[in-house]
Amino acid sequence: MQILYERILSAKKNSGDSEKKWRTSKDTNPPDLYAKFMSALFSLLDGSSDNAKFEDDCRAIIGTQSYVLFTLDKLIYKVVKQLQAMVSDEMDNKLLQLYMYEKSRGPGKFSDTVYYENARVLMHDESIYRIECCLNPSELFIQLMDVVEKPEATAVTIDPNFSSYLFKDFLHGEFNRKGIDTVYLSRNKRKSRDKDEISASNKAVKVTNGLEYKLMCATSKVSYVLDTEDFLIRKGKKRRIISVGGSTAGQTVDQSQISRQNAAKVEQFHRFLCRLS
Repeated sequence: MQILYERILSAKKNSGDSEKKWRTSKDTNPPDLYAKFMSALFSLLDGSSDNAKFEDDCRAIIGTQSYVLFTLDKLIYKVVKQLQAMVSDEMDNKLLQLYMYEKSRGPGKFSDTVYYENARVLMHDESIYRIECCLNPSELFIQLMDVVEKPEATAVTIDPNFSSYLFKDFLHGEFNRKGIDTVYLSRNKRKSRDKDEISASNKAVKVTNGLEYKLMCATSKVSYVLDTEDFLIRKGKKRRIISVGGSTAGQTVDQSQISRQNAAKVEQFHRFLCRLS
């Protein structure tokens, strides 16, 4: 892409020089030579002109400096293929989304260091290039970023206040205060009748503790590690499906009673949402 811009820029510059020579040699207004060159290029790309005619037009418009423009059609085709490959590549799409996310930060909140670290999470040990475009003057900078090894964590003493927050609030398994309901709705909690049933249900529970977190010693920032998780699966009895107006297991279902129960659940859910807001 940079080579394409450089060649188009050379065509614009050389056509401007040709217009100056036209102005000094003749009294009439010079033609827009750059527009004539772009018209000849578009004719070559859409197939209405061939390479021989395009080369002749470049010599007539720009002069002897036009030899770098003779292969513009091949260069443009390669750029188009590269863009098509970028659109279909998953990693390129992730990097583009990361760029849009970092760009959405407010003024003064953008950080090159944060952007670089987030890109390293995606790229791992691959080479990372920093591309910067300046409008005034028009310049494009491409820089190969150095791989900075992360320093090893050193043993430090955690502040007592932060330690209390870390182990009592952040990593605590239960968060329930008086007057505040838990996040789990009551209909998702299955009540057990006796100890034997509790013991039997615990045997059908599968627990995997794989969630990891990391602590930055310098900033006391705690974050979870990507692709790690905890999960709990309890295999319970299948619920009986009761159709409205029908019966199951010899029990007759009252439609009005079901409507009242549903209305009560809806009201209870609305009260739950009000307490969270």
